[in-house]
Amino acid sequence: MKKREYVTILEVFNKEMAMLECDDFLCMDKIHKAIILSRLKLSKLKKYTILHSFDNQDEEVSFFKDYKGTVLSNLIFYEEVRTFEINSPELSISSKKEFIIRQEQKIKKFFKKHDSLVQYISLNLTSLDSLFYTLKPMNESWSICNESYHTDPSFYTNHDLLLAKIKAYKKLLQYLKTKYSALNNFLKYGTPLNSHSNLQWTGSKTELVELIYGLHSCKVLNHGNTDIKKISKFFEKSLDVDLSDVYKIYSEIKTRQKTPTKFLEEMTFNLREEIEKTFR
Repeated sequence: MKKREYVTILEVFNKEMAMLECDDFLCMDKIHKAIILSRLKLSKLKKYTILHSFDNQDEEVSFFKDYKGTVLSNLIFYEEVRTFEINSPELSISSKKEFIIRQEQKIKKFFKKHDSLVQYISLNLTSLDSLFYTLKPMNESWSICNESYHTDPSFYTNHDLLLAKIKAYKKLLQYLKTKYSALNNFLKYGTPLNSHSNLQWTGSKTELVELIYGLHSCKVLNHGNTDIKKISKFFEKSLDVDLSDVYKIYSEIKTRQKTPTKFLEEMTFNLREEIEKTFR
């Protein structure tokens, strides 16, 4: 049987998300990319339902539960992570911990309100799937979001949004626990928080890649016992920049006709100018 288009959509989505989800804490740039990617795939899945009909109820349930549900829960998760990161206090470690605790309490309150559905998901039950994951008249009392793209009755079943939110909140709760643990480790052992400073890289990515490869070639990090990937991850976390295409950019640098190390030479020139000013 020919593979359904929505199967391919999810496969591509999972691969693209895996490239973004390589760290416990993502820079805001990657969070935005995850949200945009999720919305794009949801649009493609919706287009599929407009152009095609399901062969039977089992396929319809599978589509809304396993395919659309995966993308939707991912979208909700990253929207919540973005909100958390934007509103997270910068003042002190204690204020950060208190903020995390408040967010966890909100999630637990939500779980308590929808306890039966939480258990349904946790126990991997399927007896009510035909009710939850098929396009029947929308029961407005189950609506949990005001956004129109979340409540379209032609693409949202009676419970798929609520169930996706439960799955997203489970993942969010784990994210918050990891954040809290990182704060404790910082207080006990001085372990870096992987938090984002106010410093941002405002030059081009190509210039930053030049700098990364320059540092690597000089063997000034860990006595040369490190690699480009680890150095890139450090700069990603420190400067809130996405360097997932670092190798591609380096390949482009190598093909330059004139000066392959344009930025490094410019930096050397500017530093010399700055030094000479002090002797004038």
